[in-house]
Amino acid sequence: MKEIDIALVSVGGTIKCGLYENKELFEEIVSNELTLTALPKIFESLLPNPKQDSQYTDMKINTIYYANGPGSFSALKLTHIFLHTLSLLYEIKLLATSSFYFTQAKYIKAFGTTYFYEDKHNEIALAYGIDNPQETDFYMPKVLDPQCFHHKTEPLYILPPVQS
Repeated sequence: MKEIDIALVSVGGTIKCGLYENKELFEEIVSNELTLTALPKIFESLLPNPKQDSQYTDMKINTIYYANGPGSFSALKLTHIFLHTLSLLYEIKLLATSSFYFTQAKYIKAFGTTYFYEDKHNEIALAYGIDNPQETDFYMPKVLDPQCFHHKTEPLYILPPVQS
């Protein structure tokens, strides 16, 4: 049985899933569907079940490396619950990192003209009133660097304070 790892960016918008053998990308799955629809479809094709795609029947997922934020609050919650359920059911290890690992853009859309960015101390913060920033394109790295990931897999929620 071939052992693989998965990298996943599911923080809102296009969902990207990379399949890795020996930390090298060999296939990418992309979905423009909503997180709630896309995640079950992607993993249904990968995991053992009656609807599993035949090309994946000889593969076992060891670890899922994923972006736990920043991003869409709803997408982060859904991804967190979905992946932790898979982890328990299939004994898959989970490791997470910032969404910035999967992009070269300086900003990630938050809401309106507000964007997430990494400051000079590599802390994630909100920038207000940004006009026409570079579009955030997420990608799957050709080689996965496990040292950039950690066991703290809770969603990274960065929300502004509620003002009355």
